[in-house]
Amino acid sequence: MWIAHSADGMPVEAARHLQQDAYRCPMCAAPVILKRGQKIAAHFAHAPDSDCLASESESWRHLMAKQILVDQLTRPGWGAQAEVAHPRYGRRVDVGLKTRGPNGALMYFAVEIQDSAIQVDTMKDRIARDRRIGYDATVWLFTSHRAAALMAAAPDHEVRVPDEMLWVSNRYGQGVQVIDPERRELWTASFGSIVRPGESHEWYTPEGDLTGVDYPGRTLRKTKSVGRRQAGFVPELRAGKFGDRWSLVFTAP
Repeated sequence: MWIAHSADGMPVEAARHLQQDAYRCPMCAAPVILKRGQKIAAHFAHAPDSDCLASESESWRHLMAKQILVDQLTRPGWGAQAEVAHPRYGRRVDVGLKTRGPNGALMYFAVEIQDSAIQVDTMKDRIARDRRIGYDATVWLFTSHRAAALMAAAPDHEVRVPDEMLWVSNRYGQGVQVIDPERRELWTASFGSIVRPGESHEWYTPEGDLTGVDYPGRTLRKTKSVGRRQAGFVPELRAGKFGDRWSLVFTAP
């Protein structure tokens, strides 16, 4: 984790220059240790036998992506905070955003960063919790590591797209957003359908009758063509789908 509470209860960010102290987890209040090796991003860690939801190990890409989003999304009219803890709901949001909506009321968005595979049912559960907490929408970003096949695909290549990315693309209708922590870039990947044409096979029976079978054409469900365009770190409100009043997409300035 990137954020912990200091001895006086204030949130602090892990950093190489930070001194060792009695830090505690915002989710479970258990002691955590500041780790800041030369080859790893500075972070706080639970004891090995911890069962806290926030004790799951995170890659340096995940930690760096959170830092980049907070840096880039803290702008006039928007507020960004990393690792917003909601212990009552067993939920810790990677990055929380807030802004004023069209009617002037405050709006809150949960941003989730995926650097590894995730089950679609787990995503649905997190969205349901976010609604109970009070978030207006949940935004999903995939790292360039998790979406490596999408980022490397040529326009005429066929790519087998992971289920969670297909689900995000279908649910929100905005493609898939990819963050590259090393280059500090955001990209949008979109998917095109691939159709296998039908085939007909004919043969003669032993009796000399002409027969055969027709195989209809079909659209592949998981294999797609991929298009990419560079986006930016400007959050833009859009109309939601499937019961969501709002959605959020990152665009170029």
